[in-house]
Amino acid sequence: MKVKIFEVALHKLPSGKSPATALEEQLNEFLAQHPDLQLVSTHMSTLVTPAEPNAMPRTEESSIIIFCTLFYTDHGTSNTVLCTH
Repeated sequence: MKVKIFEVALHKLPSGKSPATALEEQLNEFLAQHPDLQLVSTHMSTLVTPAEPNAMPRTEESSIIIFCTLFYTDHGTSNTVLCTH
């Protein structure tokens, strides 16, 4: 099984672009480059840095980063071990 992590830092997004659109573009580009990919699982998480009470940034120095992790097998390579779960 292989892993690919995508991230979107909200403070770096162009004005008017949603985090969902940014992640969708990254995922679609990756999937187009890997046509033999078989999706095993996905996971999403959010990081607020620096950590502040109630997980909401209150200072200009705070950042919110969204991570999307893709777990997959690539049948186009011979060294891939299939996940049997």
